Amino acid sequence: MTVTWNKALEQRQYMAIGLKAAKYYLEKAAMMPLPLKKTPIPHVKQYRWVRLGKPYIAAEDNIGVTAGDVATGGLEAEEFPEDGPLGDVQHGYQDYNLASINMFLKVKKSNIPQFIGPNLLADKREAIIEKFALDVDNGMIRGIYDRTGKVLLASGYQAQATTLTNLNGSDSNLETKGDIWKSLNKMIDNIPLGMRQSGPPMELVMSEHIYKMASDPNRVYLNEIEWDYIMKYLMGERALKSRKINPDVKISNAMLAPGDTILTNDRMALYVPDPRWVGRVVSRGFSLLGEKQGMLSYTQQWGWTGRCIIDNKLATMFTEALTWTA
Repeated sequence: MTVTWNKALEQRQYMAIGLKAAKYYLEKAAMMPLPLKKTPIPHVKQYRWVRLGKPYIAAEDNIGVTAGDVATGGLEAEEFPEDGPLGDVQHGYQDYNLASINMFLKVKKSNIPQFIGPNLLADKREAIIEKFALDVDNGMIRGIYDRTGKVLLASGYQAQATTLTNLNGSDSNLETKGDIWKSLNKMIDNIPLGMRQSGPPMELVMSEHIYKMASDPNRVYLNEIEWDYIMKYLMGERALKSRKINPDVKISNAMLAPGDTILTNDRMALYVPDPRWVGRVVSRGFSLLGEKQGMLSYTQQWGWTGRCIIDNKLATMFTEALTWTA
């Protein structure tokens, strides 16, 4: 965390605010499992995502041989020249704009003397700092907008992920017992097996109401409460590695999209948290931008800069609205 310290408060005061914001994010952010990608240069407004494409046999070496014939782990797929066929690995990239989220803290000049030693401004402004961290989390989900809330500066998870429809096979009304299980399996099936096998366990994020519905004692599926059944076969010891979901399920009503209604609609996101395909790019962590002295008070401006980037949509699923009878 790079900060130019000002003189209104002791250095420990500024450090405590940044650390508290980071702590709230780590503990409460639904999208915290997104792989962190720090920009090589701090505080930039653009990030270049570099990727490696599938190897293929150069046409001049093997006419008629296609990518499907390449053994990607053998010499045929090496980037360096060897005797025999040469596999060319294609490098690609895409530039993404980053966006900033701000927080303003005001301290009266008359109160400055009380903020010394263990008496921290961070403890007095906990609610504002927590909202700062959750604003960043919401930006990862829904996107980051300008101060008017109308101009999109950087897309979030919802806009970039693969949207699935007909989660139970015919529609996305999941009131029938077993339909939540079906919907999770459809999401898993739409992520390629190779991605699931080579990446970490999948991460599940959902709005709170769907957990309430799935865990209702009256919602019994194959002699078990449906959520317990899901936990056993998709998150517990009986789950296959290639179909395993991290049991630390994240809950956020920010999963709901504009137009969704709480208790009538729900949403779920499922993704493989592998930095090859998805990431939480950060160029500026929770840090102080500056402090302005007014006639009666000091105003601190804090900032965070980054965005959610999905480079391969196949690794990330997002449901259409899951509907319930109101």
